[in-house]
Amino acid sequence: MIPLKKRQVLLALFLFLSFVVQAEALCVANGPLEKAKIKRIVDGDTIHLVDGRKVRLVGIDTPELDHKKGNHEPFAVEATEFVRSRLDQFVYIQTAKVDKDRYGRNLYYLFDKDRISLTSQLLSEGLGYRIAIPPNLAYQACFEASENIARKAHKKLWQQSLQWQPKAGFAISRVNITSITKNRGGWWLETDQDLVINLPPSVIDYWPAQEIFYLEGREIEVRGWQHRRKSRHSDFKSWVLSVRHPNDLLEVKDSVSP
Repeated sequence: MIPLKKRQVLLALFLFLSFVVQAEALCVANGPLEKAKIKRIVDGDTIHLVDGRKVRLVGIDTPELDHKKGNHEPFAVEATEFVRSRLDQFVYIQTAKVDKDRYGRNLYYLFDKDRISLTSQLLSEGLGYRIAIPPNLAYQACFEASENIARKAHKKLWQQSLQWQPKAGFAISRVNITSITKNRGGWWLETDQDLVINLPPSVIDYWPAQEIFYLEGREIEVRGWQHRRKSRHSDFKSWVLSVRHPNDLLEVKDSVSP
């Protein structure tokens, strides 16, 4: 039996480490913030401001709300309601390095009245998936820590299978890499599914060649946006998923999917 004093020390150490993990996952704002008034919360990762700015939250993808037919993705309503519960009339914003997406939305990191990242809170509740898109990589370490809290607890989205599905939009899947090639379009990682993973030329400097070739024959977990090819050669895979940072393309170390 462990002596009382030693048990007390171990308990104190456990509580301290638990506190450190939680603190790392909180993602407190680093740097100046702008206070802005909210007009509308569209969904878990999109809000509109009173001054007309349409804002896309950086570092996360949350389930989509179907505003037309009501065919919402799982946990989309919960993600939207969670944002409403954390934000009142105002939000604190921090501009990303690249501050506009292809739809013209402003790319911001958002924080609540306590200066805690909204992205980190959604991730720790299992209401979104972390995503890394250079050069907007601030807070990635604590976003990973936040997501791991939900993942280990099998919260919400992490109750779902990671089996690959032929569906357009954001995806996170586990697949096996069967072959690897490179051309003007970047690196192409063929998989055992009807899917090829593309590392575009603009971001290939993040991966040394040996790290890419190492993945051949291995099971990986990949995340990003995938689309179906409009026209293709019969030898090509039907679906393409683009990855822009090594955080989103990792070898699977365990044998059991969440």
